[in-house]
Amino acid sequence: MTDIDTHSPSVDQRSDSKRNRVRLVAAARELVAERGMDVTAAEIAARAEVGVGTLYRRFGSKDSLIRDILSDGIDEVQVVAQAALDDPDAWNGFSTFFAFFSKTQVDNQGIAEYLALSTGLRSDEMCEYNGRLRTLVERLVERAHDEGTLRADASWEDIVILSRASVSAGECLGVHASPEQWQRTCAILLAGLKAPAQARLPGKAPSSRPL
Repeated sequence: MTDIDTHSPSVDQRSDSKRNRVRLVAAARELVAERGMDVTAAEIAARAEVGVGTLYRRFGSKDSLIRDILSDGIDEVQVVAQAALDDPDAWNGFSTFFAFFSKTQVDNQGIAEYLALSTGLRSDEMCEYNGRLRTLVERLVERAHDEGTLRADASWEDIVILSRASVSAGECLGVHASPEQWQRTCAILLAGLKAPAQARLPGKAPSSRPL
């Protein structure tokens, strides 16, 4: 029986291809988190220390690579949401998810931008991701309402809008937020969302349909 030559050109090429893919995914994940979805293929390739052609050969397009990155991020949010639903304490599950969802959007500019989009990178697969996440948020809110710990006039649509309160909120009137400001913002918001409410919320609730 002939031994496999682990140093043959074909084996080396496969190893290089795998390393390049890992580098591209890592570089794209970092850049999308730092700067959002407008990063270029050339910038991703440069950080990965490979040629732009390698990116296109491995993923077909920059958008395809970014969709993979965003899908991973949304998957993580869904895992946390499901764990929150499994928490016997509905308020604890809800508040834990709300804090994580808020922090994810603060830490990852790409996910924050994607969640605010109605078009663009939203493929059928990504729309399905969104639908599952929305359903999880609705169930978390419903459980907290049923438990009587979330104010009755706060809708699930309110929750997803409020989760963005810390995004891009780093400076105002010469006041600079610390990296932990999102924690303070979440704590203040959750205190206002806890039942019993002191007064009814004013104005019209946000809608999941175009206004």
